[in-house]
Amino acid sequence: MNILIFEYITGGGLVGEALPASLVGEGELMLNTVSEDLSELDDVQVSVMRDYRLQSNKQAKYEYIVDAKNGFADVIECVAKTIDALLIIAPESEGILSTLCEEYSNHEFIMLNITSKCVAIESDKLKTYKYLKCFNIPQIPTYEMSDVKLINSDKIIIKPKDGVGCERIHLLEISNNSSDIVNQFDTHNYIAQPYIQGQSASLSLLCWDGKCKLLSVNIQNIEEIEDGLELKGCVVNALEHDRFVEFSNSLIKTLPDLRGYVGVDILISKDKVLLVEVNPRLTTSYAGLSSALDVNPAGLILQTFIDQKLPEFFVSQETSITVNIGAERAA
Repeated sequence: MNILIFEYITGGGLVGEALPASLVGEGELMLNTVSEDLSELDDVQVSVMRDYRLQSNKQAKYEYIVDAKNGFADVIECVAKTIDALLIIAPESEGILSTLCEEYSNHEFIMLNITSKCVAIESDKLKTYKYLKCFNIPQIPTYEMSDVKLINSDKIIIKPKDGVGCERIHLLEISNNSSDIVNQFDTHNYIAQPYIQGQSASLSLLCWDGKCKLLSVNIQNIEEIEDGLELKGCVVNALEHDRFVEFSNSLIKTLPDLRGYVGVDILISKDKVLLVEVNPRLTTSYAGLSSALDVNPAGLILQTFIDQKLPEFFVSQETSITVNIGAERAA
């Protein structure tokens, strides 16, 4: 089976733009891990897309160079009939992931991603909040910028509706004149939330048809910096599964179009589990899964899409793995 991995940052998505070192580092982390996991499977050959400015990736057997003359779309179309599956690793921001999923969903190869429609919904944090509120999913209260005055908190978080992790997040002291805060941001593209103290964590889930299996519960090390937040790293498989299984099942039941690997950011506050956001893609926590669990997570993802149902497997909870990712995106 021939599988092509298109990691957006390292695979030519930014040809013609600067390559931020922090984003390249995170992209390489996920690309290398999933490439290695897939390469360990029987009868699987892995190929990757590669920005011409980067050194060759040693994890993949085949590599397709992307440059100004041969963009990533040209390369994918060129090899489309030679591959059996495509895995896209890309941010939801600016509609990047949903656009890519829609573009390649009608090809003969298997798309190892969720549907573009589902990505579009999950990428808008305000739409997701309003939708899940109808199902009584515990969440951090989320407001449009015009309703900042309704937030009862000493601090508030301002974030883009389609942002990724800690990207462009602002942590601000609330003032009597809330209009001063609103005027700093594009009211159509940002949302506001109360800042709630608690343990930042994430769930690594394998999903299909409204059902899920909890792979790991991960602790996020997020620190306050200046007027924002910064992810320093995460500890994969750090917490016991039991208290999060019911929450996971209830959440995914309301989102039946989620498929394959899904990352869910949560906040544990006063023994309550609150949803922060749903990440319909591979997340940086994936980088620690193969070492933390006694299973190959890429094999589970592939088997799920081929069989179109969740596979049977046992997850070991004995090992925790620390992933250091610096000032990059949330796990």
